Amino acid sequence: MSTYVANADYEDKDGDPLFLQPGDEVTTGVCDPTWPGWVWAENRDGKKGYVPEEILEPLGEGRFSAIAAFDPTVLTLKRGDVLDSLRQIHRWHWCRNQHGHEGWVADYLLKSLD
Repeated sequence: MSTYVANADYEDKDGDPLFLQPGDEVTTGVCDPTWPGWVWAENRDGKKGYVPEEILEPLGEGRFSAIAAFDPTVLTLKRGDVLDSLRQIHRWHWCRNQHGHEGWVADYLLKSLD
C-alpha cells in the first residue's frame, strides 16, 4: 500500500457507471489511447463505461464475459486529500481517503508521499 496526496480537485460527472459482476456479458468498443489497458464496454441494459480489458473473456461474435467484479466508482478529490492506494491498474489507483471512502483515481492526480 502506498500513500499519496491529491494535487488537484476532481469530481467525476458520470452519474450512471457500468458495474460488472462475474458472468456479466458486454460488447466492447475501442481501447482508450490515453489509458491503454482500458476498453469501452456496454452491457445489455445500455450502460457504458471503461473497464480493464484483462477482466473480460471473449465469448465470440463481439461479446465478452466479465471474469471478475468491477466497481467503476471514481473518488471525488480535494487538493491536499491524503489517500492510500490499495491497488493499481493501468495508471489508475483504487484509493481509500481519510473518511473511508474508496474509488478510482487517475495517477496524474496523485503525488507520492512514500
